[in-house]
Amino acid sequence: MEIYNKRDFGELIGAPFIFFGKEIKTLLTGIVIFIGPFILSEIILKRWFGFQSVENIYTQFQNFQYSFDGTSFFMMIFGFFQNVMLYTFIGTYIKILHKKGYRNVEINDIWIEIKRFFWPFAGALILGNIIIVIGIILFVIPGIYLAVALYPLFAIIIFEENGVMNSFFRSFELIKGNWWLSLGLMIIMFILLTTGTAILTLLFNFLNKTIASASSAYFVLTNITSSLLEVVMSVFLISTSFFLYGYLISVKEQPDLFNRISEISEEEDYNVDNIQNPENGENENNRFVDEDENDRFKPKY
Repeated sequence: MEIYNKRDFGELIGAPFIFFGKEIKTLLTGIVIFIGPFILSEIILKRWFGFQSVENIYTQFQNFQYSFDGTSFFMMIFGFFQNVMLYTFIGTYIKILHKKGYRNVEINDIWIEIKRFFWPFAGALILGNIIIVIGIILFVIPGIYLAVALYPLFAIIIFEENGVMNSFFRSFELIKGNWWLSLGLMIIMFILLTTGTAILTLLFNFLNKTIASASSAYFVLTNITSSLLEVVMSVFLISTSFFLYGYLISVKEQPDLFNRISEISEEEDYNVDNIQNPENGENENNRFVDEDENDRFKPKY
């Protein structure tokens, strides 16, 4: 899969859905392996230990009703690492997909890359959220601008491997001149995914009520369903940022053109070197040398 591609706006919207459709089996397997333990642990903590959900804690925090008791703080930390794992999983998946192509990604390859990028992603998520929150507290509009400007941040970290702070500045550099396009892409994707998630949630809740006879079973099914839908929604939103990154690179830096120029230059240097130093290369008149009587026709490269 080529990540650096000059997709039009419609193709940018469709790219995450194509990605999900072609890789659905491995993607869902990876979600179960890497995100599933977080989902199950959260359900256990909420059901049997009376912990609040991460969503309720964030709601309280936003309404300035947050109290730093032990369980709430623990759930916030737990939710943070779940998000880090999700971002790292999707990012490393797309990076490997870019190298190997569709249907060639293996879970072991993802795990190797996750171990490399988990902590850089954790640092980026902390700094990014702090910067955006400060912007929102100041005048709201700066927070919105920063949220859009940092949208390609994780793609930059994983594809360019240039450090978290350098990736922050790089994100602002890439988004310059394409901020409105990025905002429009984020809004449309959010509307599409929110609408789809709401419809699926109503459907699954109806099925859960029909299937589950005991309250515990209904609780577990409902929470698993809602958590999985949130994860799938995040897959689309996160992968969109990676396709946006590829678009920005192709538009602003044109790596395909540079690669072709580099290949042509290397080929010309090779041909010139062969002409000037025929003894170091191959030509039609001297392709073989007699270096060994037992291997008279061994090519000399």
